[in-house]
Amino acid sequence: MISAALWTFLFLNVASAAPRWPGAGAPLSLEQCFDAAVAQSEVIGTQNELILQAEERYRQATGSVLPTVNANASYLVQETPSSSLGGSFSPSTQPVVRFSATQPLFRGFREFAGLRQAKGLLGAQQFARQQALIQLYKDVAQVFYTVIALEQDLLNIASEMSYYRERVRELNERKKIGRSRASEVLSVQSAIANLKAQSEQIRGQLWSARESFRFLTGRDHETPLADAEPPVPVSGPLPDISAFIKLSEQRPDIKAELEREKATYEGIAIARGAHLPSVDLNGDYFLIRSGSLKDVNWDAQIALSLPIYAGGVIQSRVREAASLHRQEQLNLSRVRRTAEQEIRTQYEIFTADRAQLAALTEAVRIAHRNYRQQTEEYRLGLVTNIDVLQALTTFQESQRALDRARFSAQLDWVRLEASVARRPRSGDRPGG
Repeated sequence: MISAALWTFLFLNVASAAPRWPGAGAPLSLEQCFDAAVAQSEVIGTQNELILQAEERYRQATGSVLPTVNANASYLVQETPSSSLGGSFSPSTQPVVRFSATQPLFRGFREFAGLRQAKGLLGAQQFARQQALIQLYKDVAQVFYTVIALEQDLLNIASEMSYYRERVRELNERKKIGRSRASEVLSVQSAIANLKAQSEQIRGQLWSARESFRFLTGRDHETPLADAEPPVPVSGPLPDISAFIKLSEQRPDIKAELEREKATYEGIAIARGAHLPSVDLNGDYFLIRSGSLKDVNWDAQIALSLPIYAGGVIQSRVREAASLHRQEQLNLSRVRRTAEQEIRTQYEIFTADRAQLAALTEAVRIAHRNYRQQTEEYRLGLVTNIDVLQALTTFQESQRALDRARFSAQLDWVRLEASVARRPRSGDRPGG
């Protein structure tokens, strides 16, 4: 089972990520943010209306094969005929009240092709809504992980500054006994000032990301967020890319194009049906009737209409419908190739993310060990303060890079899942 094997590895090494983000109230997960965005999105609301319109067009197509019944009433006043015989056949006043009914018997199978076409277009619109949900999910995930990554970066900078302040405290103590120079203290204070400047820059980026979050979800800037997704497994086999590509036919954009392709094919049948005769059953029931037929209460007829010549219009419509069908086949091919390209790209990006995470995890471990060793050797007079600062900077920069890579990998995994239509859950039908 390809699908089962593909998604099982997601749950390898599963551990819940602890919330890290400031703010009052319960933090929102990615899924909760997505639900809020669905309720907020005009795009999804528009898709809901388009589905309702398609449903009504399907009902209209259904009505074309059902009988129509009308009530008609008229009152005719004319000049009184000169002869008594004419007056009996066509009196001067002629009230008529009747019910008329028409039942289509044969329309060249156009009505059934129209039903299939309307049903296909309805299905295409429903899949278009699912595709809009996937795109919205990717947009929300982008903003969600950008906010979390920037907030984590601020925490890392605060942690780095605490390391530097500890260095300042230690250097001041050593300066009192003549074992450190004032310039060493100033070099650390300079590093702290640079970190403060970086922190302000990141706060500006965070505000911008939070504004995008507010636009998408309707929640305020202070809403706390927490990544409740299972961490991306660094080790373990990743399913072959062919397994992902086989799932591409489940994408709603491809399914929508398939439905449109079927609908345009039915359009050819609709156009060709105009060459065939039409047969209708008509009937009338009279409540009020005048003249010589006043005692005749009903009539019925079968009407046949056979197209002979229409100036080439019908055949032109057939060729137009065939061209539309070929165009839709080209669109389907393009969507399939675009989907495969997206899957391949996201797969390679995520594969690189896993390798980068493994490398950075090792780099952080070594950098932390090196910093501790440099600190001990500085106290023994074996290395300079510059060596310690360089080791500290390397350690903290590696930690920041690891956290950024971790959130980037989480986002890329979401995108990879979305590329094979595995993510949105906020209802696949209007009102879901």
